[in-house]
Amino acid sequence: MTMPDENPSARLRDLLFADLAPGRAAEVFARGGAATAFIVDLARAASVGDAPAALRAISVTPPAEQETRLFAQAWHLARLAGVDPGSASRRVLGVIVDMHTDEGLDTLAGFLDGSARYLNYSGAGVVWEAPDAEVRRRVDDLLLAGEEVLRLTEPIEPPRPAAPGHGGAMISVITPGGIHVGAGSVYHLSNDSHGGPVISAAGNLLALLVERSMAGQG
Repeated sequence: MTMPDENPSARLRDLLFADLAPGRAAEVFARGGAATAFIVDLARAASVGDAPAALRAISVTPPAEQETRLFAQAWHLARLAGVDPGSASRRVLGVIVDMHTDEGLDTLAGFLDGSARYLNYSGAGVVWEAPDAEVRRRVDDLLLAGEEVLRLTEPIEPPRPAAPGHGGAMISVITPGGIHVGAGSVYHLSNDSHGGPVISAAGNLLALLVERSMAGQG
């Protein structure tokens, strides 16, 4: 059973994918004032299919290495406005791993800027933003493993698939060209030659995030 939409953890999970629709993106990012005005501009451009306006707005987007999820959200809106990311379309920006065990849905995400998120089925979680060489290394391992899923798939057509149900797992690879997804049972995805390394890398990152969190770091 997946978490219902009204569950706060479900809302937090949705934000990881950086694929808010134009209206919702405009509402959320208007709160950021000047710092996120380019997202609001992109949302407006996406609403009316104004590719030239989207190109102007995307040109002031912070680099993916600094603000990965903002960068991914910007490109989501730019694509809706008719802008093609071209050769950058298959660059891995983030990898999100969902696993639904007997206890519930756990979600782990790592992004190009070194940030990471863990959402536990209980509603607890870890938000990692602090610079940390070992966290960065394990995030990089996760992104590298995600390259194989990217190689074997094409971007999904909206809407994004729902979180996996009991016994299911899903790997989502975020790129400027869209979201690439691999899904199956926890057992089969963990033992698959392509998905297995992603699950393993996610486990290594999760272990470190929990360790750092228990130590009061982050």
